[in-house]
Amino acid sequence: MAEQQTRTELQLYVAPHGSDTNAGTEAAPVRTLSEALARTREAAGSEDKRIIVRAGEYEDVSLVLTAADSGLTIEAYPNEHPVLYGGSFITNWQREGDWLTAQLDGVSADDRSRDFRMIEANGTYRQRARLPEQGAFRHLNEFDVEWLSTFAGGWKRPPAEEEMMTLRVRSSDVGAWLDPNNAELTVFHEWDESLVGVAQVEEASKGNAESAIEGGSDGVTAIRFANAPGHPPGAFYKRNDNAMTYVAWNVREGLRQPGQWYLDRTAGKLVYWPLPEEIERPEALRLIAPAKEQLLRLEAGANRIRIAGLTFACAATALSAGGFGAIHVSAAIDAEEVEDVAFDRVTVRNTGGWAFKLSGMHIKLTECHIHHTGAGGIQWSGEDITLERSRIHDVGLVYSSAIAVNGDGTGHTISHNEIHDTPYSGISTTSSNTTISGNLLYNTMNFMKDGSAIYLSWHSDQVTVSGNAVFAKSKEHVRRYAYYLDEKCTNCTVVRNLAVNLGLPMLSHMTRGSRYISNIFLDRGPQVLSFYNSYGLAFERNVLVAESIEFISPQGNPNKLPSEEYDAHPYMGTFTTADGITSFRDNVLHSRTGSRVFREVLHYTKINEWELEEQDGNVFADPGLMGADQGEISFASAQSVTEPRGIEPLSFADVGCQGRYEEIFEAFK
Repeated sequence: MAEQQTRTELQLYVAPHGSDTNAGTEAAPVRTLSEALARTREAAGSEDKRIIVRAGEYEDVSLVLTAADSGLTIEAYPNEHPVLYGGSFITNWQREGDWLTAQLDGVSADDRSRDFRMIEANGTYRQRARLPEQGAFRHLNEFDVEWLSTFAGGWKRPPAEEEMMTLRVRSSDVGAWLDPNNAELTVFHEWDESLVGVAQVEEASKGNAESAIEGGSDGVTAIRFANAPGHPPGAFYKRNDNAMTYVAWNVREGLRQPGQWYLDRTAGKLVYWPLPEEIERPEALRLIAPAKEQLLRLEAGANRIRIAGLTFACAATALSAGGFGAIHVSAAIDAEEVEDVAFDRVTVRNTGGWAFKLSGMHIKLTECHIHHTGAGGIQWSGEDITLERSRIHDVGLVYSSAIAVNGDGTGHTISHNEIHDTPYSGISTTSSNTTISGNLLYNTMNFMKDGSAIYLSWHSDQVTVSGNAVFAKSKEHVRRYAYYLDEKCTNCTVVRNLAVNLGLPMLSHMTRGSRYISNIFLDRGPQVLSFYNSYGLAFERNVLVAESIEFISPQGNPNKLPSEEYDAHPYMGTFTTADGITSFRDNVLHSRTGSRVFREVLHYTKINEWELEEQDGNVFADPGLMGADQGEISFASAQSVTEPRGIEPLSFADVGCQGRYEEIFEAFK
């Protein structure tokens, strides 16, 4: 009779006070995660392998999991909070006046093997030196070429090399003293920016007439880039003032106050200006300089992996322009073509690029906390990826176009997360058959333009956006949307959501067959809802409350008006007959001034305008909102206004992951 096979489990303990010659038991732990990982691979026949990590700090962590590690769990000891760093604590400090300096390997002008844009001191983020300290400088480039659309091929003509690779600036702002070994520039565009190194700095003659006019008495300085930006400097300048601006990073002249730092590659050292001694004593300073780009990597075939209760901090990043949403920047945790992987209660903080980049199937992130990242929070592609009950905030500290959650693929769930303080979009997806529900978002889109708290584009099909709440403090018509459906979106539904004080609660652009149903949009000031170049939209049973209400939509161009600049283009011409809202019924529109305007557009040009009328079940009345401050929204006029139109009370009390709806409503009402 054959022996009955039994399931075997291997447990290894890791602790900072351990030794790699120990047995790896709870009483005699090993010291490093790499040693524990090597031993689990040697344990033949163990179907369940578990590495248990005790509290403490682990330096220079860079783990690579392969197919040999399938079935592995790496988790924190119960009720303990170990921290894994992608670098080491600096101990060789020298005092230079108010500053501390430390020589580092791999950071000289000749050896750039160690590259980072984020540090952590005593557990918290520190600002890299920048000029100007707040805001941005204005440059002198103008790229006056029409942008068609992403799918139409981008620029009407490609930029020349000089237009792409040279920035002209006022010498009084940043001149020939700029050190190419150290300096990096952020050049802002429209929906993204480019981070570039400096190859050469040349100051124009002060006697040059053009320089005197453009740059003032100091003339013009020409800065040659070391790497190509995503767009030419000055692109989009006619429609976005930010596109005429730039920032200089990592320069000695930008070190203006305690808590700032820069990497002096000319001298091969890190320079840090410590906080006052009563806050941060130099002899007790715990400062991490990143050395590893990835703290954890899962290679293809590393399946059935679970990571729980660990904190990952301080990953290095290579210089990259970034691209849309900073998608080309590396991540602290990277997984490629994996299956059945779970991240439970994982924190990623103070990292130079993304927190996570994931691809594969059946991946789940639960109760994670991501904050202070140079790029975004989580970027993924694949099938059946779930993000739930997690908090993501203070992202995009190096790349302003970075996105908190950026997903591609199919069959995903993004549910009950709290996302806030992002310079660009909060949630962006190009996925199909995906659900985005119960999320709480606020202070998104606080710098970049042409994005949204929740943004769908590029082949998003059958996506449902439901039960989310978005808040802002917009006092003017900035381009800051709550729900934005963009190019190639088809058959998507935005239903039973809330938007408070966005001014521009929604936009539909180049979409087909999408629906906005039973949403509530509340504004102190004017409210504008736009439906450019879209087909077959339904806008039904929504409640709108604002000072004034304006709809912008095409109507199919029934008079066959010409639009030669677009009709001649094979892609843009397909939208000349866009019909916009084709089902507009049973909405409650409450304008406190009585202004309710419909503007008809052809592509992006207004061709007609009229006051809306009460028809097709639409009514101009005060719905009598009740309970919005508590998230249980009902209507005093239910029997006469909302109920006959099928508009039901909505609950947002449980949005997010921390039960903070009432607090956020109070802050943004």
